Amino acid sequence: MTRMNEDLIEHQRSSDDDEIDLFDLIDDIWNQKIWVFIGVFFTLVLAGLYLFKATPVYQAEAKVKSATANDLIEFSRPQLVGIYSLDVAGAFASAKSALLSTGYRKEFYELKLDQIKAIPNSYNERLSLEQNFSDFSGFFSVSASGNNDTEPHVKLSLKYSDPEQASELLNDFVEYALFRRLRDSYDTMLAKVNGRIESLNYQASIMREEYMGNKARRILELKEATGIAVAVGQANPVYRNMDLVGGQRPPLYMLGSKAIKAEIKALESRENLAKDLVRGEDHFIAGLPKLLVEIEALQALEIDFSKINLARIDEVAVVPVKPIKPRKLLIMALALVGGVFIGLFMALIVAAYGKHKIRISKT
Repeated sequence: MTRMNEDLIEHQRSSDDDEIDLFDLIDDIWNQKIWVFIGVFFTLVLAGLYLFKATPVYQAEAKVKSATANDLIEFSRPQLVGIYSLDVAGAFASAKSALLSTGYRKEFYELKLDQIKAIPNSYNERLSLEQNFSDFSGFFSVSASGNNDTEPHVKLSLKYSDPEQASELLNDFVEYALFRRLRDSYDTMLAKVNGRIESLNYQASIMREEYMGNKARRILELKEATGIAVAVGQANPVYRNMDLVGGQRPPLYMLGSKAIKAEIKALESRENLAKDLVRGEDHFIAGLPKLLVEIEALQALEIDFSKINLARIDEVAVVPVKPIKPRKLLIMALALVGGVFIGLFMALIVAAYGKHKIRISKT
């Protein structure tokens, strides 16, 4: 019985040693509090060194909103009706796609490459142009308005290590993208106008050729009829319109040589007759003067490019004052919390090691 009791007592002591006592842990931490301070100090020093070495990142922001109808009035000229049109919604959609365009961004990057290379740590010579552009493009952020917004707009931001360069590059890019898309829209309009002019000129040439062909054919027919009328001695017409039956017209020579010669003379003198008119003999061609008026109106079309805006810059990018990275307070707070945990862990390890040494020495 004595042996069994001793085993039970020993087992109970072993179980008690395995249990975790909160107050013992607090005592252990307090006794080894120096390690807590060491852990906090160490992490705060590391955080301070990181903040000292880290390159600050600044963010410039700009906002673009839709244009007004007055900004597109130049695209509403009467000559452009049915040829080209651009409303406010279409203009803003075009501007938004330009601001989102990677192609425009790359063109801008290549245009500003010398300026970007002059900024420290902005260009890596060991990388290709495409790789450097990929890094630069990653600094951009573009977001468009949603359906719940009061007015359509596009927000752009550029994160950069130099605050002045961040605002300057962002403003330059916004202006470049809007100008390029406006230039493309303007070129599209001119292409459609020139296409319309070319089409009208082609129609006019067809109408002239048809007219001249009909005129030449009529003169030849009349000259042929004159020879017949002279040969048969038919000087005067032998019928009147009221004598025609069933709408059948008799041979031309029956008009008489006098009338036929008069018509030939009239046809041949049309050019001289209309020489003082603005469009000359073209006035004899049905529908042609109207085409010529439209051609002249399109050729005289003048668009003031400087008055057109696909979108308006609502907020220009200003030079940011405070960096967005690194976030000093957050980093120091995390370092403090992390240091406390590390210090607590170190204190418990040291306390446990001390108890272990005491236990070994007793045995």
